[in-house]
Parts: sequence; structure tokens; C-alpha cells
Amino acid sequence: MEIIKEQLKAVVGGEHVICEPEDLKSYAQDNITFIPPRFPLLAVKPGSVEEIQAVLKIAVLNKLPVIPSSSRTNGHGSSIPSIPGVIIDLRRLNKIHLIDDLCRNAVIEPGVTFTELQKSAKAHGLRVLTPIELPAESSVISTYVEMTPLYAWPKYGTESILTMEALLPNGELLKTGMAAIPVMDKAYFPFGTMPSYLNKVFCGAQGTLGIVTRATIKLKTDFKTQRVLFIPFTSFEACFPVLKEIKRLDSPVEFFIADATYLAGLLSGDHETFSSLQHTLSPQTAVLVLRGEKEQVEYQVADLTELAEKMNVELLDTLPADRGAAKKLLQEIEFPDGYEKFKRIKGYYGVIPFICMTRQIPIFNRVVAGIVRSFGYDPKNIGALLLPVEPSRVHFQYAFYTGPEGSEDYRAVEKLFGTVSSTLLRMGAFFSRPYGSWPGQVYAKAGSYKAMLKQIKEAIDPENIMNPGKLNL
Repeated sequence: MEIIKEQLKAVVGGEHVICEPEDLKSYAQDNITFIPPRFPLLAVKPGSVEEIQAVLKIAVLNKLPVIPSSSRTNGHGSSIPSIPGVIIDLRRLNKIHLIDDLCRNAVIEPGVTFTELQKSAKAHGLRVLTPIELPAESSVISTYVEMTPLYAWPKYGTESILTMEALLPNGELLKTGMAAIPVMDKAYFPFGTMPSYLNKVFCGAQGTLGIVTRATIKLKTDFKTQRVLFIPFTSFEACFPVLKEIKRLDSPVEFFIADATYLAGLLSGDHETFSSLQHTLSPQTAVLVLRGEKEQVEYQVADLTELAEKMNVELLDTLPADRGAAKKLLQEIEFPDGYEKFKRIKGYYGVIPFICMTRQIPIFNRVVAGIVRSFGYDPKNIGALLLPVEPSRVHFQYAFYTGPEGSEDYRAVEKLFGTVSSTLLRMGAFFSRPYGSWPGQVYAKAGSYKAMLKQIKEAIDPENIMNPGKLNL
């Protein structure tokens, strides 16, 4: 190992090879899927594509696993090693190559965070679409490649990357779409947003097929007129007819429905405020964010007001439980604290995200409530969020607030988390992004799909050095 270490130092410089256990701790933990800490052998911080290629060459020659990592936040743990290997920390590749005001696109490297890109985009009258769980210090590219849900998915859909450049495990640089044409001035179609579907090979793959070194991502206009509206409900079932009509209007840019526990987490940063809001917020609340020119937003508010009267629901400008809710939510959407805020409430925060039909949610809620009662756990510590991405299918998730890692409360909820996950899978919840302990359960139900994934993996990464132990696409 010492020889390999010296080879890596020769490539990236001694100061960019991390070997001390204390320094490697940030790569081993910090996730929201109850994945136990797993330390890499070491970490390297390349500063260019050429340096990454050299690191990959060393890895292939020595059959050494490598795990790409783009930020200090691990989220669901895709960059936490399953097998000890070398972390390739991409944070030094943090250049914003282009912000195109006309086509509303940005060409960036994987080390660029939401904070950095949001500030740069706003200087151009644009903004970047942000995730519902991850903090603003997360990598934009890795967030989009991992298909992490975004607040604006209900309006703009799930395609946020236009083209990309990616290093294959053998070090070859692959460019997709217009980025593959050398004579093009821009790495994307300049008269629109024509996507390149070869990108999908790398989306959700958890770094098992290659390393994305540059990508063109979509930006949106940063309208000065913004309006946050709320609709309280007594249950998720009660919101479904209204949800359908709001989706038909296609007005809100950000649109989600949260129960009292989840919304309390969004609006608070400490346990005392969290507990107070849990008891004063409505059981469920729809949050709608309108953005546009002043006249456009006024028309949209009028349409939603008419719809609310027709559906016999309240349309509110503010929440009685928290008069500053609109401002707080806009801030969270623009520069999210994500799970870092949620962890401050009790010490740890875990999430079970999945896709399902809206009609499945009531029975899921009843079954999960029964499991929670059987564990003797307080249901007030479990929140739920609905993101209406498609007309009949939604992104839904359960959020678990519990004590810090290693505590008795944490260990109890870890078991509850596992039981709820396996039960939801058996009931038909679709885990489109299986992390942690979920892949074995997911792929047990799709043998032929798993076999095909393994063939793709073997064809692209015959030495199995790219993030081994994980498989998703």
C-alpha cells in the first residue's frame, strides 16, 4: 500500500493525499439512510481531468477500488465505501465554465456547490433548482446525477442535465450529446434544451460506471415576483382531488404537501420550536410557490383562489402557526439547509424515499402507523412529504427524527427503519434509488433486471474498480 500511496502523491501532490483516520472520517459517515461508518483506505484530491485519469490508471493496475465523491455531504451514502478503497475527492474541480444568460444553462465541474452556483446564477438574473433533502454545500452535478428529488420537479420534471463529460473506468473521456462535437461553440444545443439520453447511463449509477467531470445543467429565470400560498388539509386523502386540479393548472413552480412533523422540521432549527409547531400546524399542508412577472402571478393567484372556492378549501397567504413561514420556505428553497437542519432537531435524521400511486398512500400510512405502534415509538417523530411529480404517481417519503448515532433511541429507530422499508417494498412501493440495505431487497424482486445491470457494469468496468458493492441504474 505504501508504494501505491507514493504513486498517488506523485500524481496529485503529497498535500492532496489524505491518510489519517481523523481526516478520513468525513468520507465514512454523515448520511440519512442509517448506513454505518465505513472508512476508505485513503483519499486523493485531483485538480484536473488528467490527474483523475492517472489515478484511475494506478487503480486499474493494482485492482484498487475507487469511490467518486463530489462534496462533504454524503446524503444517502452513495460515496460511502462498500468495500475499502480510494476516495477520489472531486471538490478541487470547482470551476463554473459558463453561464449562458440567453439559453439559461450553466457548464460546471463536479466540485461546484449549490451555494456557489446560485450566487453566480443570480448575478445573471437566473437561479438553480435545489434538492429537498441535501444542504446547499452539496455538489450540483452529483445531486442531479443521483436523481435526488428537487423542489421544482412538479413543474419542470426530472431532467436537469443536458450534456456531460465522464471518465470511464479505463480513463477514456466520454462526451455526450452536443458536447461530443468538437466544432460546437457550446456543449449543448444553443437554440433550445435538447437532452442527450446517453446521460441516463450515468444517472443513478452511484459512481459505478464512471466519473462525471463536467456537465451542462439547466437554470431558470430568477423572477423578482414570488408568492407562497398554503392550503391546509386534515389528511393526505383529502388533498388528492385538489392536488389533481392544481397539477392541471400547472401554476406553482415549487409544490409539495407535508404533514405537520415534516413541515415543522422545515420551519424550525431546534427541538423546542419543532415540538411547538408540530402541535399547531394543520395535519397536512400544501405549499405552493408562484414565480413570474407580476401580472402573471396575479392571474395565477386568481385562478387558485377560484379553484379553492370551487373545491371548498382555504387558500392562505400565511400560516397561523408561523407568520414567517413563507420567508423561511423561500430561503430553504433558494439555499437549503437540508438534512443538516433536520439533524439539529434531535441528533439524527433518516429518510425512506420511494415512488407510488397516490391511491396507495392511505394504506401505506395505516400500515406504517401500525408498525410504529408495535415498536412503541412516538409517531410524532415521523414526518411525511409528498412531491406530485406526475399526474397519478408521486414521490413520497417518510422522515425519521431520532437521537444521535450510537444512542439507544438511534438503535431502536434503525430497526424500525429497516422494518418499514422492507414492508413498503413488499407492498409495492418503488425504490427507484436503492441505497444502503435496500438493493438486495429491490433486486430480489427483479432478477432479470439485476442480471442486465451486472452485464452493463462488467462491459464498462471489467476490473470492477468503480465503487464496487453498489449497483443501480
